[in-house]
Amino acid sequence: MITDLPEQYFKELRFDIVQGLSPKSLKYVMGERTKQPYYSLLINLLETSDSFSMVVRNDSIDVLRISLISMEVYEIYLFALGLPADFPTNQILVLGEEREKLVPNDKLVKTPCYCYELAVPANTEREEYRQRILNDMNKHFQLDVRVEKLAVVQGSRPVLTNDGESVELIWDEQLMMIMKTRKVNPS
Repeated sequence: MITDLPEQYFKELRFDIVQGLSPKSLKYVMGERTKQPYYSLLINLLETSDSFSMVVRNDSIDVLRISLISMEVYEIYLFALGLPADFPTNQILVLGEEREKLVPNDKLVKTPCYCYELAVPANTEREEYRQRILNDMNKHFQLDVRVEKLAVVQGSRPVLTNDGESVELIWDEQLMMIMKTRKVNPS
């Protein structure tokens, strides 16, 4: 059974602490939070700002809150998969969907931004909440996203053979994020 805690246990958020971190987006997310202690929330932003993430643990109310503010879809997936924020976008494969909808081709063209927030019990392990974020994103966007090491061509060099000159390909393993759309069964 879950009971609500009295208001005195909640600490007011001070916006002067996060002033340079997009208070508009954060204020909007705070307005959309549910009364339930554990939840996940995904909001499509109309106005973009600088992106950031916060992981706040409050043992007194048994809540771990993960907030991903003003991020593009692929950036939320990077967080969920434990990849660095500067993961090269040329190492992201998009299958079954237009790439530009999920991953920008250049920094001048922005894809839609979202705020995602997850509140779970305070003792939740990192792998558990990352899996929850991955599951929520996959369900909402109808994607299957995974990380694989793929053999890719890194270059080539000319080689002399008995039949003349040929080209030898130089292969290397590379970590790739694969975003694949789920097949929708017609009803």
